[in-house]
Amino acid sequence: MRKIAACLILLLSFVYVTVGEAAVIKAYVSEFSVTGGQNKDELKGILQTLLTTRLASDAVTTLDNKTGAEVIVSGSYLQIGKVFSIDAVARNGRGDVVTRSFVQGESQDELIAAIGKLAQVLAEGIAKNYGLTASSQPAATAAGVATVPVVAPPADIVRPAEIQKPSPAATSADTATTSEIIRPTPVVKSAGGGWVSQRLTGVMSGIALGRTLDNGEREVFIAGNRTLKYYRMGEGLKLIAEVGTSGDEKILGVDTADLDGDGVQEVYLTVLSGETLVSRVYLADGTGLKKIAENLPYFMRGMALAGGKKKIYVQQMSTDADFYGDVYELVKSGDRYEMKNPLKLPRFAFLYNFNQFKDREGKTDFVVLHPDGYLLVYSAARDELWRSNDKYGGSELYFQRPDMSNFRTTGDTMRWIFLQQRIVVTGDGEIVVPQNGGFWVIGNSRSYGKSAVVAFAWDGSSLEERWRTRQGQNYLADYAFDEARKELVLMEVVKKEGLLDKGASALYIKKVE
Repeated sequence: MRKIAACLILLLSFVYVTVGEAAVIKAYVSEFSVTGGQNKDELKGILQTLLTTRLASDAVTTLDNKTGAEVIVSGSYLQIGKVFSIDAVARNGRGDVVTRSFVQGESQDELIAAIGKLAQVLAEGIAKNYGLTASSQPAATAAGVATVPVVAPPADIVRPAEIQKPSPAATSADTATTSEIIRPTPVVKSAGGGWVSQRLTGVMSGIALGRTLDNGEREVFIAGNRTLKYYRMGEGLKLIAEVGTSGDEKILGVDTADLDGDGVQEVYLTVLSGETLVSRVYLADGTGLKKIAENLPYFMRGMALAGGKKKIYVQQMSTDADFYGDVYELVKSGDRYEMKNPLKLPRFAFLYNFNQFKDREGKTDFVVLHPDGYLLVYSAARDELWRSNDKYGGSELYFQRPDMSNFRTTGDTMRWIFLQQRIVVTGDGEIVVPQNGGFWVIGNSRSYGKSAVVAFAWDGSSLEERWRTRQGQNYLADYAFDEARKELVLMEVVKKEGLLDKGASALYIKKVE
């Protein structure tokens, strides 16, 4: 009797394991076909990735390639004006239709939610066809983000812990804390830091550093779309003063400089009202913000070209050009401001996406962020010398201008102009560039979800990476590099703005040594 019972237990165990192993259908999502819309090639892969991550459930697991797949899912995307439609069909190995579905939406803002709905219907259809139940679809969190089942990475994926091992040359002090800076061997330098400010209400878009005070605190100026805040940064952030904009004015940038050399920082605020630049200048005297100039018809940005003295540079706007003419140095003469010393830029460059550096021979070259995100290097004669393979920069900050010329193609009467991230060149010739990555970057719909800061040096033929920060899980809106302290001050958006939520931002300090 005991032998019979034992045999039954073994048999039941075998049946249980067999059923358990068969209860997951392996599916592969192929690249989408795309008709209409912008950035078609990029959209094909993004839609494939979005559906792959959202299709996984207790009944369906997704694969990275067709090998071993029992179900192949193919999809098509069609956009007419702002309206889009997504159709998807799942077929088995014989080519028979397992299930099909479609979703549509009124604008790209609805695209991620639409993909989620499509994935749920497909997963249920696949499970039902195989006699299973897709009972555990990716659960939506309070923030509306799907929780995807964790799949163990393949053996050839290098985990961060394996790349972060300190070099034998590092001391015990170097390895006492986890480094915020990743440096390729044989460079061995450490990075401390980890200071984080309190949570700031609202999605902030700009940051600029002011003076360092006798008590060690620093002045910092933070801008949102409609507000400028003046803080002192010590153990935390202490708000000193705040000014706002009115009407349809939008703040596009904040920078600081002491152009008259009186030891007090001026704060330069780029402001756009409709299609007119109405920029202004404030004086930060330690107790408040005093407006000393307004209605300046310039875009403004603070830069230390080729690692030299920090100055304010400007560019104008015309009726048909977003960035018109050369870039000029802004000069302060008493209470007046004027443009001097024009600088002719190379192709693709405008005020917000370039800097200069010195090569080994002392010649001044240009470094530029291409509109598509590639780093470009131009000679002093403005000939292209080098172009990166990876993308850098990435910004959600934009302004709009009326544009009916592309209405038939885009369905949008407005042109979106995105302002690129700043490029910093240090006194040592290092070229510091931010790198935002996103789970959603299609045309004018941008939502970056991870970021890093990377430093390069020009070796005479290409830009070689010197160091980079660990990848953060937030969108990097702006940053400042305090070269005297060797500190990066990062302005990150820690929570996106919603219909009923203003979002949130925070400052992070990372030491570069």
